[in-house]
Amino acid sequence: MSSFSSRAVNTAGAAGALVVLLALAAWQGSSSSSSAASKLAANRQQTTELSFLQTSAFVDQIYMYAGLAVDNKHETGFIAKEIRKHNYQTMVRLFTSLDDATFRAVLWDQAVHCLVWPPFVRYPGISETAKTDLRAYTAAGNNVVFLGNYVAVQFMNDVYGFQLTDDYQNGPYYRNDRNVRNTPFQYLPSRVEQASIETYAVKSRSLPPGGKSMLDTLGATVAFVIRYDLGTVCYIGYNYNTPFHADQWTRVLHCAIDM
Repeated sequence: MSSFSSRAVNTAGAAGALVVLLALAAWQGSSSSSSAASKLAANRQQTTELSFLQTSAFVDQIYMYAGLAVDNKHETGFIAKEIRKHNYQTMVRLFTSLDDATFRAVLWDQAVHCLVWPPFVRYPGISETAKTDLRAYTAAGNNVVFLGNYVAVQFMNDVYGFQLTDDYQNGPYYRNDRNVRNTPFQYLPSRVEQASIETYAVKSRSLPPGGKSMLDTLGATVAFVIRYDLGTVCYIGYNYNTPFHADQWTRVLHCAIDM
């Protein structure tokens, strides 16, 4: 009887040890699977972000304003260089005058379909005729990109009749997955860090019909696109005056230009 009890105890102990070993093996397998899944997700995210550079045919020519209303000493050249980053075939053509004849020649150039306005340091002197031409250029299917600050917001309101309201919220700013689908902005990372305090947002609710926020936080958008007839008006609320997180904001700029 004693021998039988001893065998029963030994059998129970062995069974318990087996259960522990099986549980440990299952936990290790689950941990390995979880780690592998995390690595796969990270690789997929990186692949998605890089695919924009591999598959997108970036614009070959851009007009950029370089007149008295912008900082040509520090910002214009740097922004032109950032536009051409990874896109060295792109030609950035500068124009310095906003008089009616010069500006109309820029807008009527059939070879160029994107116009970039660097951050303004003062309100640009532009006639009502030139504003009308800019609206017509946009409506015809071209893309107009504004960078930087609240002077640009006021300029957009005056030219296009928007009622955009300025705002400020600290970053980071999050990709709006509902709006970025089927646009170049879908290839951005899920969040973009605030590069400096000179980040200028607009209240998302002040966007007109056809306007979509691409990067935002707490009801403030720092990158949006407004459909204007056949064309687009884009805004990036950053003035590109610091190297911090520059790569992220350069990618945002490329997305806006490629709309």
